[in-house]
Amino acid sequence: MKIRLVLTATLVLTASLSLNSQPYKGKQTSKVYAVPDWEQIQANPDLVRSDYQPYPVMDQDPSSIPPQTKAPRGYRPFYISHYGRHGSRWLISTEYYKDPVAFLKKANEEGMLTPKGQDVLRRMETVEEAARGRYGELTRLGAEQHRQIAGRMFKNFPEVFKGNVAIDAKSTIVIRCILSMEAFCMRLKELNPKLQISNDASNHDMFYMNNQDPDRFFSKITSAPENYAILREYRKKVFKTDRLAQSILKDTSFFTTYNTKFAYKDNPDNLPRYTAMTLLDDIYQQTVNLPNTDLDIRFDDVITLEEIYGVNLYRNLSSYRYAGFSDMGQKVTPYRQTYLLRNIIETADQAIAKVGTDGRKSAGATLRFGHDSNLMPLCSIMDIDGAGVYETDIDNVANVWNMEHYIPKAGNLQFIFYGKKNAPVLVKVLLNEHEATLPVETDKFPYYEWEKVKAFYLDILDKSPIKDKFN
Repeated sequence: MKIRLVLTATLVLTASLSLNSQPYKGKQTSKVYAVPDWEQIQANPDLVRSDYQPYPVMDQDPSSIPPQTKAPRGYRPFYISHYGRHGSRWLISTEYYKDPVAFLKKANEEGMLTPKGQDVLRRMETVEEAARGRYGELTRLGAEQHRQIAGRMFKNFPEVFKGNVAIDAKSTIVIRCILSMEAFCMRLKELNPKLQISNDASNHDMFYMNNQDPDRFFSKITSAPENYAILREYRKKVFKTDRLAQSILKDTSFFTTYNTKFAYKDNPDNLPRYTAMTLLDDIYQQTVNLPNTDLDIRFDDVITLEEIYGVNLYRNLSSYRYAGFSDMGQKVTPYRQTYLLRNIIETADQAIAKVGTDGRKSAGATLRFGHDSNLMPLCSIMDIDGAGVYETDIDNVANVWNMEHYIPKAGNLQFIFYGKKNAPVLVKVLLNEHEATLPVETDKFPYYEWEKVKAFYLDILDKSPIKDKFN
């Protein structure tokens, strides 16, 4: 059965942003990454976990570890620049735990739960209790993901980590990112105790380490009422709620009853606070995120692949609005990483100036630990593996944009710099440890000349609508 969803509505947006220059739309690379189709999902249900996908490269599965193309003759790696998302975590919002329990408990009190619904309530209560006080926190799996990434980085590029070279590691001030940084750096220190590793997490660096949105420039664009209207209509089309609601409730009219008779105290107007779509989304969140935790509880028997797929399509479109060169983002939202990309360029040039270009001396590594909300637009502004795609038809976004390819838990970009005597510096980019494409010409893929790469991205940064906000 095919469930690739096609909408008939025409997207019409009136741009309210006036820029002096045409925004960068991304130079197309030879490959785009689509949301898997129905047959692929049936073969591997893990392909629709969106940004909740646990990191797919793990030591215990040697077949998952990507091979590395040998560097051109005479070239040696001498510096690594990195940006990584935190590892697996608990769900951030308390509402994903507390709201479904409150709804199901009230339905149970009213005699409205089916036997299946009562079973779901028991599981939800167990999950909610386990998650209490841990919202958004790193799990043991999340720490292990970063330990293993560090170990493979050390193994793949040992020349960078020889002796007492300096490793500069920074994190956002969020605890799950700090703990991810610590797990990563501790593994490097275990492998070479001589490394000089500095760790920092300070508001001083948040202007480039975390969301760069001065004066709410980008959020005013993405949160425009017309965008929410588009997303609401899309959600109505892709969310499949009837079967799930009927399997849990004896009478689905209870949603109406709950939203009136049992309204929240802070909701005096009795606006709908819990609907069939909310229930589907809450069960989806638990289904796709529980593999990131130690809990041996699953909801795969409660929600179908078709239902999961619909929610995944919606989340994928919302990601494109936030992080891609979309009309809903007025083709500028990836510029939120203006200062992160500039920092990557500047620190690389400083490393090259420090040790030269022949690759004989190591400049160590610059490690950064943050969030998917940084990594995804960074991939877009750099057009990593086609993430800079410009798609006008929201029906076709799933065919050219798959957020799971870019930002699983512990997702990361690694920029590996290579030197050779009397030769240009080369750079290879790894996305989640896979050799990635850049929109820059090269006859040595996956290796690119750094000066050409730098010139390309400096030209993009020159068009940024926030390039002078932090000067």
